[in-house]
Amino acid sequence: MFESTIVRAKVCKDETNVACEIPVLLTADGPLMVLVEYLVVHSTIRSPSWMKKVVLAVRLFLEYQYVHPAYSDERALFESFSRALDLGTTFAAASTLDDVEQLFWKARAPDDSNRIIVNLSDFFDWYSKEGRKKFNPAKSTFISAYDKRLSEAAYTYFRNKAFLGHTWSSAQEASLRSEEEGEPYRRKAPSTELSQARGFPEHLILELIFKGFKVGNRYNYRDMLIVILMNGAGFRISEVLHLYLWDVTEDPISPGCALILIHHPELGRSPNDPKWVDLSGRPKKGNRATYLAERFGLTPRTRELGKSGSGWKGGSHEKLYGDYYKQAYWFIPEFGKLFWEIWQLYIRQVMRIPPEQRNHPYAFMNLVRGEVGSIYKKSKFETSYQRAVESIGLTCSFDAGTNVHSNRHGYGQRLAKAEMSPEHIRIFMHHSDIESQRVYTQADFKECRRLLQRASDKLNGMTEQDPASFVRITSSDIEKFRNANGA
Repeated sequence: MFESTIVRAKVCKDETNVACEIPVLLTADGPLMVLVEYLVVHSTIRSPSWMKKVVLAVRLFLEYQYVHPAYSDERALFESFSRALDLGTTFAAASTLDDVEQLFWKARAPDDSNRIIVNLSDFFDWYSKEGRKKFNPAKSTFISAYDKRLSEAAYTYFRNKAFLGHTWSSAQEASLRSEEEGEPYRRKAPSTELSQARGFPEHLILELIFKGFKVGNRYNYRDMLIVILMNGAGFRISEVLHLYLWDVTEDPISPGCALILIHHPELGRSPNDPKWVDLSGRPKKGNRATYLAERFGLTPRTRELGKSGSGWKGGSHEKLYGDYYKQAYWFIPEFGKLFWEIWQLYIRQVMRIPPEQRNHPYAFMNLVRGEVGSIYKKSKFETSYQRAVESIGLTCSFDAGTNVHSNRHGYGQRLAKAEMSPEHIRIFMHHSDIESQRVYTQADFKECRRLLQRASDKLNGMTEQDPASFVRITSSDIEKFRNANGA
């Protein structure tokens, strides 16, 4: 049995002691150093979630390789591994679910298995071009037995890449040929219509804010503010968690309304923090990654692998007030006034926490539970949000349109219903591509049924004038059939 575990580790790249945090695959023979090097090289350009997926892909491959130590055909390992991802390892004896390999893998969705193949292909390509210079199994004596296995597999992949191209090409540049031509074939997920995700019910959003986040006589101002940012300005929860205290000001153009700029967590401009100064006492300037490191000894939340981490989707940024931020475009505008009203109350709570207990710049923090003043985590909010939704008699789910992300969908659909132009919706929702908002304007199931009924009524009117033109089924036709069959 292949024994391994995934741990978080900080790795120093050089003598400067600048560290990056990465997931490390730890085997019985030690850490997988070839993989460590690969992740370190890509740590500044790829996300923590990508790293986790790469480690999982490598772990699965090594598990499969462990129970198949030798193949007469060099390509067989890769092809059978791909097949095992697609079909699972119990497909050969589906009636008994007996797995002679003791892997017990379930069949994966096509997109999932393809992603694993792509991540492995990219890794093997990198090793063939760069990794062999440092981790050559024939010359290195300090790498583990599993490093050697993986290195040899990468070399085998490189030699057979031309034959495995359609199945294992990470770029997937070549189009898939038909099975009749005898070429390898990648399983594709069935194509589907783009369906509209449900937004949070419009008539219940204020009830959620004012009643859902009230326990007894106490309001949860922090979580009320987060919901307003998502439902009233269309932000994702991952973006909201990057907000600094300095990022919220009163709008000079609209007094009594909040002006909010959520800056890029790494490249955004640092705030005017009077405590961030150089040796001569002059205020320092830089991006947010530098500010976090020098002022608080923190890394951006986009680089955190633990529960304090928070992603950043990308999309379109603005630069009018500084480098790389996303502005809150309130719709309806009264959301901005409500946010500013609640923000004043929330800040009073924050000011009661001693500065040494909130050693970070983030706006949202723990106030009463856990480590008071510490960074507020996504999982904590999700738990609080679910309780709030259930307290007003709803079930928290994607299908019901009541989960956390449903608030962003509600914002986009509100813009669409108000007949905003696609270009304006793109700007307000910070999309780079105008096609990205199609999910908010796509006709949902109920609307499709209304359109079909309206068209049917129109045809019925035309049929009365020309009965031979269109098919028409009436209630009496169905009743005659029912009577004829004794129903």
